[in-house]
Amino acid sequence: GARAVHDGFAGRAALARRPRDVAAAVAAVAVAAKAQAVAPEGCEDADNLLTSEPSAVELLLRALTFNSRAALLLSSYLPVFIKSKLADSRGEEVREGSEIEKEWQEVHSEGAVDLESVIDQLKGFYVKCGQVIATRSDLFPREYSSQLSHMVDSVNPLPFSVIKGVVEEDLLGGLPLEDAFESFDQKPLGSASIAQVHRATLKGGREVAVKVQRPFVEPRLMSDVRVIKNFCYLTRKLFPLDYYVVFSELEEQLQEEFDFVAEADAMDKLGAALQRGGRRPPVLIPRSVPGLCSKRVLCMDFVPGVPLSRVRGELQRRGLAIEEGSRAEKLFGRGLLSALTEAFGVMIFEEGFFHADPHPGNVFVLPDSSVALIDFGQTKRIGYKFRRQLAELVVEICDNDGKAEENLPFEKFASLADKQGVKFFPDAKKECAAALALWLIDTSRTTLPGGYVSNELSPDCPVRGVASFPRDFVLVCRTTLLIRGLAMRLGVEWSLAKAWRGYAERSLGDNAIEPAKVAAAPLIAFGVWTRPLAWLWNLTRRMKGKR
Repeated sequence: GARAVHDGFAGRAALARRPRDVAAAVAAVAVAAKAQAVAPEGCEDADNLLTSEPSAVELLLRALTFNSRAALLLSSYLPVFIKSKLADSRGEEVREGSEIEKEWQEVHSEGAVDLESVIDQLKGFYVKCGQVIATRSDLFPREYSSQLSHMVDSVNPLPFSVIKGVVEEDLLGGLPLEDAFESFDQKPLGSASIAQVHRATLKGGREVAVKVQRPFVEPRLMSDVRVIKNFCYLTRKLFPLDYYVVFSELEEQLQEEFDFVAEADAMDKLGAALQRGGRRPPVLIPRSVPGLCSKRVLCMDFVPGVPLSRVRGELQRRGLAIEEGSRAEKLFGRGLLSALTEAFGVMIFEEGFFHADPHPGNVFVLPDSSVALIDFGQTKRIGYKFRRQLAELVVEICDNDGKAEENLPFEKFASLADKQGVKFFPDAKKECAAALALWLIDTSRTTLPGGYVSNELSPDCPVRGVASFPRDFVLVCRTTLLIRGLAMRLGVEWSLAKAWRGYAERSLGDNAIEPAKVAAAPLIAFGVWTRPLAWLWNLTRRMKGKR
């Protein structure tokens, strides 16, 4: 969701009317392409490289290669950039569907395929980049996010012998695996850039999931992300979107992901928070197993479900066809959105501590249709001041619901954005702050003020007027964008602002909430007390039986 790289060259002129960010495309390819030269010639599998400690020479070579490759990849966009520049000099507006626009999309598509092959070859940190790109279509071209979407769930598992060695050494102090586990599946449930997860059964019969960190992954990942961050810093004046901030946040979050003891603590704290006061938790959060957690190995409750990204495929595998846009799908969607909305409402506004990596691969749907959140390697703590500012924004959106555009308090929205540290480009419209807030937090609105539109591919999307976001805001927005994306994909009208108003007012100290102000309460209750997916399965079975 940012302007194109050629906009940076042309002074953010009319060439900015690109559907996707070219700078992001080039950065995405460059992130991985730099290491294509460091894999040994003839090496069919890079796993051997990734299970030994990286040398200083290897890390230096990766850094040098990155900078040279990045320059070459930038130049690959030059022909279509020149065409766009010439069209702009003639006063021609490059519209969606035009020949030049199609060329941009072709370059994106070719780059996405190249990037996928590099990640598959080199693995390691590049898998993490692929996962970030796959889940952040707001920051990277959609062609890249789509091509790499399969990396969200599982990629590049390590041999079981390596996993077994890590568990025995780091968790069991040299004792054999059989001393603690009745069984341990050799095939992983899922694998990613930092760790992979195996299903196992403890002595005594408790079924668990065991998350095992890849050997020597920390120095390699941290070195690579520093190289990319430094590159983004040196070129931040060139790119309209400040990728230095993006990778600085990634670097900070990565440092936390290597400590599984901290992850276990975060998981247990948030699980307890959702049950505080005897309330029924809107989502299931697995708990760690006491005494079976180390810095590199984490034992936790096994979650018997499928990631949200694979729900439709799982239904099809069972012979259950749910039509897109059907009433059944929307019913399921409302229950899902209700559960996630309540869970993040509690985490953000009540705890100030929340799951900071929400994407469809980390949201599980269980057989009884309840929802679970997994992978707490990235969590974020936000301060009291920011929580109040966010709460003020939510209440302001609700207070102005239904008002005509000319009656909206644009100055108030701009002031709230300024307090939160959101910076806009000088040419952004006065309505940009209000349109941005509505776009992020009230997805039920079909129109936005100032001529802005909610379609993130459009040059008139309000996020294109944003120069930079503060880090806290970026991570909260990952939650709102997940829920927003799910609502749009499922065709469900959903207002986070209305659903979060009660939490926001309590955060502001307004405990006496009028019934009219919690219009979303029935939606929340609906999501917690219904079992929509089970209903879908049963309904479809009945329909099949009547044929």
